Formats: sequence, structure tokens, C-alpha cells
Amino acid sequence: MVLDIHYIPQRSYSEQNANLPRHLPIVGLGCSSFSSFFSSEEGNDELTVDTVSREHPAVIRWVETIRHAVLHRGINLLDTAPWYGHGVSETVVGYALDTILCDDEGYRYDKVQKRKRTGSLDRSELIINTKVGRYEADPLKQFDFSYETTINSVQRSLERLNCDYIDVLQLHDPEFAPSISILLNETIPALLECKRRGWTRALGLTGYPLEVQQEILVKAEREFGRNVFDQSLVYCHNNLHDNSLFSEFCFASRGSPTDTFAGFCQHSNIHLMAAAPLSMGLLTHSGPPNWHPAPLELKEACVEASKICQSEGVDVSSLAIIYSLSHPSIGCTLLGMKDEEEVDVAADLASRFSAVDFNNGSQDSILDQVLTPKERQVLDKLLDKTHGPFSQLKEDYRWDGRKEATNFWALVDDLKREPCNNQS
Repeated sequence: MVLDIHYIPQRSYSEQNANLPRHLPIVGLGCSSFSSFFSSEEGNDELTVDTVSREHPAVIRWVETIRHAVLHRGINLLDTAPWYGHGVSETVVGYALDTILCDDEGYRYDKVQKRKRTGSLDRSELIINTKVGRYEADPLKQFDFSYETTINSVQRSLERLNCDYIDVLQLHDPEFAPSISILLNETIPALLECKRRGWTRALGLTGYPLEVQQEILVKAEREFGRNVFDQSLVYCHNNLHDNSLFSEFCFASRGSPTDTFAGFCQHSNIHLMAAAPLSMGLLTHSGPPNWHPAPLELKEACVEASKICQSEGVDVSSLAIIYSLSHPSIGCTLLGMKDEEEVDVAADLASRFSAVDFNNGSQDSILDQVLTPKERQVLDKLLDKTHGPFSQLKEDYRWDGRKEATNFWALVDDLKREPCNNQS
């Protein structure tokens, strides 16, 4: 069966790297929404990886959302992680895949107790990505970058997803690793072993601080004598308030003393994907969750941006999504969509790009093609470098990812010193 992609455009992605898909949907389905991870609705908060079942009303709704995204809107990239719902997201995605994919011969991963599939799509028609490194809610058990845990995590992910391989296996939030050395000596060798065993087609990494990703990419190539990673997934760096992926010249690169992170990846043959075009809730009318790490100045600027949009009858979230999708260098942008309505909103916005030639045109010219005159006018107001809501932000246009990691490990140290954690 050929996947119907009538509703959502696909973009050329990797013709030079055979490990990666040649084409990606312009929007990918971020699967953290299929758990109580970022929001807890009534009846969802009791779901754990041990209690989740196909019969739960929330699970039924999530499975139908995934089916709708894949089968009716052509969103054929699913991005999940053990961290999302601490196993719930991967399990729910697996339930959905059981109804989407057909049974295939040559199922390579023989340790999986294979569940029967009832769908009609071939596995090759979907792109399924997951991650390693971040796991449990308990801070004392949240991160584990050891070789053994990494291998075991991938085995567990394959079982939950009921798949024999992952398309891109990603190192998750490596800025929280106790040291670069543990990544070089344990995590990355485990990832390479997973690739050798055929459990993944490609390797990637994802985290917030771009400078940490760049450091890992450089040191891994130096350590192993070649590019280890095929892909970098960045988040919250390609949106209305933070365009540092393309604008900050702070990375050493081949043939150039300094470069942007996007330029560094291009010169290193590492392909980019982006996530969180709404900046984890900042660019919405309802605002971010309480735990959001953004500085107060940025939160206030985003509220002002939302008010400008409301006064002009433009939806700030729709404008933010279109802006992120419009960059020629980003093949796919991941977006969380918790129900069929949100899938349709995202797919309808993506469909505006159906006639766009991303190989010929700047981001500005692409935006001129897909925005209404009113939306273009409002976007110009938001991006105005003199009077726009983000114009007065200096370092406050983003948050400090390294500091977040430092604070986390300080919390872990405090917990370890508590008497109840010192008892055998």
C-alpha cells in the first residue's frame, strides 16, 4: 500500500546519507502528548507504563489521533522517547502501530514477543524515532548514560513499539550527562552497537544548548575517526523569539573560523530537524506551564506578542507554526498534537506549503507565498527589531540550558544527602 500524502507536503531530506529517510513530512508528530507528561487531563494522570491499557479512554483517543495523523493526513514521522510519560508514550505509539502496520516477514529482532498487526502499511512507509538517556520522574533515576542501560533501553523500546528497528535513535538531553567522557566511553559505543545489530538505521542527538551538541559532535568525530551522528534535533531555536540556530556565529567549522550551528551541521553532513515551534507553550494564548524555564522578560514579551495577534484577529500559535515551517534548511518540524482536531489544524497549516519550492527561495519569499496580507503585517510587527515585543531582549530571548543541568545535579546531590536515601 502506498501512503496517501495528499494533505501534507513532504520535503527532500537526505539524498547523500543512506542511513536517513530521503523524504520527510514537513510536520512530524511529537508523541510526548500521548501521556500525562506535559498536561494532565481528568483520568489521564493515573496512567503509568504498568497500568496503561488499550481499553483506557485516553489511550483509545490517542491511538485514534495517531491513526488519523498517519492515515488521513499523511504525517508519517512519529517521534517518541522513554522519557515521555516514562514509557507510556512508547507503549501508546506501539498500540497504534499494531493497527496501522501490516505483519511482515523477516522480523529481525527475535527477542520481541511479536504482537499481531492488523493494519496495511509497510514498516518502510513510516519513520519512527525514539531516544535514550532520560527515563524516570525520580531525579535519582532520571538520567542513565551507561552502556548497559542504553542497550537495555533500546531493547525495551523495540518491544513497546513492536518494531524490529528504529529509524533514528537519539541521544536525549546530553547536557545532563555527568561528563562528556561517559558519553564517549559508554553511551555512544552502545549506540553504535545498536546500529551494528540492526536495531536502528541512523543515530541522532537532541538537547537544548546548541553549544553542547556541537561539542559532542566534534569530540565524537575526533574519538571515533568519523561522523558518528547522522542527525541533530534542536528545539526552541527556530521560532519567533529565538532564531539562534541560524544567527549566532559561535562555532568553529570546516573552512570557517566561526559558524552558526546550522552551518556547522551542513559542513559536517549532519542533517537538521527542529521541534517546539510554540516554544513549549510560550507562543500560545494560554501561555506556558508553570515549570517553563524561560526568564520572566521572555515570558512577558510572548504575552505581548499574543496580545498584538489577538488585537489583529490573528492566532499567535498558527503564525508561530507557519514561521517555523518556512525555513528552507529545516526538513521537518516536530509538533505535539494531542487529538484529531490539533492534527487537522497543523496539517491545514502545513498544506499551505504544498506549492512551495524550498530549493529556490529565501524564508522571506516563502512566507510571502503562504501568509495572508494580514498575517504578514502582524508578523512584521512581531519581528520589528526596534519596536517589536522581542526587540528589547538581549540574552533573555532564551534560557540557560547548562544552568538547568547544573541546578538539576545540585538537586540530586541534596536528595542523596537526605537520611531516607542513605539507608540501605
